[in-house]
Amino acid sequence: MYNRSTSAVQREGNLQIIHRLMTIVWLCVLVWGANSLGCNPTENAFSSPSPYSDPLPQPTRIAPMTQPSPAPDLPPPHPRRELSFRHAAHTVFLDEIIAPVVAAGGFDTVVQVFPWRDLQPEPDRHDWNPADYMVRMAHAQGLDLVVRLDMPPAWAILPEEYSQGGIPFDLYAYADFVTAVAERYRGYVLGYIIWNEPNLAAEWSRSGGDVNQHWEAFDGWVARPDDYVYVLCVAYERIRAADPDALVVAAAMAPTNEISPRAVDDREFLRGMYIAGAQACFDVLSVHDYGYGLSPEAPREMYDGLNLARILDVRDIMLSYGDDKPVWITELGYTIQPGMHPYVTEEDQAAYLVGALRRVLREWPWVEMFTVWNLCYGLPLDSEMAGFSLVAPDLTPRLAYLALQEEMKR
Repeated sequence: MYNRSTSAVQREGNLQIIHRLMTIVWLCVLVWGANSLGCNPTENAFSSPSPYSDPLPQPTRIAPMTQPSPAPDLPPPHPRRELSFRHAAHTVFLDEIIAPVVAAGGFDTVVQVFPWRDLQPEPDRHDWNPADYMVRMAHAQGLDLVVRLDMPPAWAILPEEYSQGGIPFDLYAYADFVTAVAERYRGYVLGYIIWNEPNLAAEWSRSGGDVNQHWEAFDGWVARPDDYVYVLCVAYERIRAADPDALVVAAAMAPTNEISPRAVDDREFLRGMYIAGAQACFDVLSVHDYGYGLSPEAPREMYDGLNLARILDVRDIMLSYGDDKPVWITELGYTIQPGMHPYVTEEDQAAYLVGALRRVLREWPWVEMFTVWNLCYGLPLDSEMAGFSLVAPDLTPRLAYLALQEEMKR
C-alpha cells in the first residue's frame, strides 16, 4: 500500500552468481517436486523464457504434511452471488463490531487477511478459531468474503543461506496451508488473493513485519517474478482441487517507480509475471490503486504516474499479452493522517473516494470490484492506518463513510 519512489539501485552481483551456480540443482528440484506440489513445470510458469536469473532451489521440506482438519461449525454457506460490480471494504479484523458497520455502509463484499502465522502457529497444529469467527461474521451480515493468504509463521521461514534471493518460505508448507484453508471454507470464500505486494522486500521476504521499521532499516529482498509465479501456480492448483468455485486472485503490486533491492516497479514486475507464464494461473488480477493525495481525475502522467490512473498502465500490460481477465481493486484509499502517503482533509477524503468510484464505473468497465482501504477501529488516532479508515477509532462515521453510503444507494 506504500509508494516506493527513489533512485534506482543495482541488484547485488553476488546473487546473480549464486543463481547461475544453482541452476542445475533448481531444475532437478523443480522436476522432482512439481507433481507433489500440483504444478506441472512443462505447462506452467517456466515454459517461457524469463529475463530474470534462474530461480533458486527450494531446500528439503522442513514442515510435515498437515492432516485434514475437522469440518467447521458454521451455518451452511449462502448461495454464491454473481455480481457485475462489487463494492468492498478491506477490514483489519472482521469482528461483531465492524461487520455490521461494513454492511450498513452499503458494501456487499469484504477483503480480509487470514495470516498464515495465526492459523498455523505450529507445523502440526492449526488454530481455526479466528478464521471461523470472521467467516461467521461475514455470513451473518450477508457479505461475500475475499481472503488474502500470506504472513508466514516463524517455523516456515527458511534459513537465509538456503533462501537468499529466492522463495523465503517453505513452499510445500504454504501449499498445504492453502489446501487446508480452501477445503475448510469451501463455499464460504469468493476468492483467494495469493500473497501481497511481492514487488516489495518488506512484503516478500519480510512478510508480516513492521513496514515502517523495515524502510528505516532495510533488509530482505524482492521476489523475482518467476518465483512469485511458481507460488501462484502451486496455489492455483491446490485451490482448484479443494474449492473449484473459488476464484484465484493474483497478488496486487505496490505502485512504485523504484528499481532496487527493496522494490521493483510494479509494471516491470507484472511484465515479468506474464513472461513467466502467470496468465494460466489466476482468474482475476488484483491492483492497489492509490491516489497519493491527488484528485481521482488527475491526469495519467501526474506525480510521475503515481495516481489513480496508473491502473491504465496495468491494463495496457495485460492486453499486450492477450489477457482480458477482470481486475479487482483490492486497496484504494486516502489518509487524513501524515505518514508515508500524502494526506488530505477529511472533506477531500470523502470527495476523492466518491470521485474515484464514479471514475471507475464511468471509464473502466473491466474493473469488477472497488475496495476501500480500510474500515477499522481502536487504533491510535494519529496512526496512518487509522487515517485511511472510513470510521474514527471510536467508530464515529467519517464524512467518507457517509458519502460512500449515499453514493452506493444509487
